[in-house]
Amino acid sequence: MKVWIDIENPPQVQYLLPFRAALAAVGAETVITARDYGSTVAMLATAGVAAPVFGSLTGRGKVRKVGALACRARELARYFDRTGRPDVLLAASRPAAVAARHMRIPSLIIGDYEYANQSVFRLTGSTVLHPDVIDPAVFRRRGLSARQVVGFRGVKEDLTFAGVDVDAIEAHDIGPVNGDAARVLFRPPSETSHYYNHASTDMARATLRHLAEAGALVVFAPREPAQERYLEGLPWQHDPIVLQRPVPFVSLLKSVDLIMCAGGTMLREAAYLGIPAYSILGSEIGGVDRWLERIGRATLLSGPDELPRIALRRRGPLQRLDSNPQLLDELVALIAARARQATSLLARRGLNGPAWWAAPR
Repeated sequence: MKVWIDIENPPQVQYLLPFRAALAAVGAETVITARDYGSTVAMLATAGVAAPVFGSLTGRGKVRKVGALACRARELARYFDRTGRPDVLLAASRPAAVAARHMRIPSLIIGDYEYANQSVFRLTGSTVLHPDVIDPAVFRRRGLSARQVVGFRGVKEDLTFAGVDVDAIEAHDIGPVNGDAARVLFRPPSETSHYYNHASTDMARATLRHLAEAGALVVFAPREPAQERYLEGLPWQHDPIVLQRPVPFVSLLKSVDLIMCAGGTMLREAAYLGIPAYSILGSEIGGVDRWLERIGRATLLSGPDELPRIALRRRGPLQRLDSNPQLLDELVALIAARARQATSLLARRGLNGPAWWAAPR
C-alpha cells in the first residue's frame, strides 16, 4: 500500500506527518508532497523529509485561488503520472483531492472546521474525516453527502501530540522579561483565507490595544510581515516581541502564559495542553472550538466589550487533554481499509489509467 500525504501549511506538518511512522509500522509506503507556504518546507526538512514542492502562497481573490488550485492539481497529477500512482490520499488539500480524483484513488480529508468551503471535496467525492463533536449535519448542509462524512472520536491534536513528550521539550527563550507581566502569544487572523471576516482584524486591533494598556508582554507571531503594523501607536508598557523566524510549536507554547488568536490550530493546540486560550475569530465558530469552551479549555470572545474577560496572569502547569490516545492507529486502520477497497474496485472495473472526473466511486 502506497499512501500519499500532501502537506500545504505548517499546522498540517504537525498533525499529518505523524502518519508517516504509523503507516510504516503496518508496512505501508508513504510519499509526501508539500506546498511552499510559511515554514512548511523548513519544518519538513527539520523532520528529515525532503518533499517535492508544488505551489506557493495564493493571495486574495476567488479567481486567483481557483487558478492556483487548478495549477497545483495539474502539477501533482503529472508528478504521479511520472512516478507511479499511490493507492490513497491523506490530506486537507483541495488541489490534492482534485489530483486524486484524476488518478481514481480515494481521498481522505482531515477537517476540523466545518465552515470552510467544502465544494471541491463534494465534487471530488472525497471522504471528510472530522471530530465527532462537530455536527455532521453542517457538512451535509454545505453539500457533502452522508457517505462522504465520517466522524472520529477525539480531535486532530491527538494526532499532533501522539508520541510527543511535552515535558521533555524546553520552552523557547523569548528574552528577558521585566517584572511579572503576563506573556501573551498573539497570532493575528489570516486575511487571505476564503472564510475571512474583517471583524477578526477589527477585534485583533482592539485586543492588542487592551493588552498594551493592561501591561501584558505580547509575543507577536505575524502571518505576514505587513501585520506588524498592528503594533504601531499603542501604549506599550513592555515592548512587544515579534517572532522573525519559525519556532517549534511546543517550545513556543510553553514559553507563554496564554494564547490569543483567531481560532485555528494554535488555539486548539494551546487548549489541548491546558494553556489558557482565547479566540477572537469574527467568522463562524466551529464545533471543536465550542466544545473546547464547554469543557473549560478555551474562551470565545465575540466583541471588544468582552476583552475584560481575559485573565492576565502567569499560568499553572500543563494538563494534556488526550481525548483519544488511540486516534492515530484508528485512522491508519481506516486508511488501509479504504485503500484495499479502492484497489479491489478498480481491478474489477479494469480501470488502470487516470481520467478526469471519472464516474463517482
